[in-house]
Amino acid sequence: MPLGSPLPEGRHSTSARITMIIKSNLPYYIYRAANTLYRWRIPVLPYLIQQFLRFGFCCFIPYKTQIGRKNIHFGHNGLGVVLDYRCVIGENVRIDQEVTIGIRWDEKTAPIIGNNVRIGAGAKVLGSIRVGNNARIGANAVVLTDVPDGATAVGVPARIIHKRELSLVDDGERE
Repeated sequence: MPLGSPLPEGRHSTSARITMIIKSNLPYYIYRAANTLYRWRIPVLPYLIQQFLRFGFCCFIPYKTQIGRKNIHFGHNGLGVVLDYRCVIGENVRIDQEVTIGIRWDEKTAPIIGNNVRIGAGAKVLGSIRVGNNARIGANAVVLTDVPDGATAVGVPARIIHKRELSLVDDGERE
């Protein structure tokens, strides 16, 4: 391909792809900076960054929250996402807009979200529960009980409608 010619339709340059990834997930990277400063015991700055996230992106992601380091994505720049500082979120997790992950009024521990989890828009995950690996939570679901590995939870209150069998070898077939 000669220099200066446009890329084929649907293809982006590497720098354009990186820019799109960073722009679409900016709240996560800002959270990561605040969390790093908190772990380095630098006072005040993590709190100020957390407040910038709160007012600049309309999401509340506390700097004390434990969030995995690989492939975390907040849909629509984290719009309306509220996380409790005690919750634990695994890796390869997508959290759509308006999601709340926190405690119920009578409990002291927050949810633990496994790896490879997808949480749909408007979902509420509340209480001292565990969402297993490879689980899915539907839009506007209110999850108050544990979700097993590979399961799909939907409804108010959420119920398990589908449990996928997880295999160690992917044979290429889709469900």
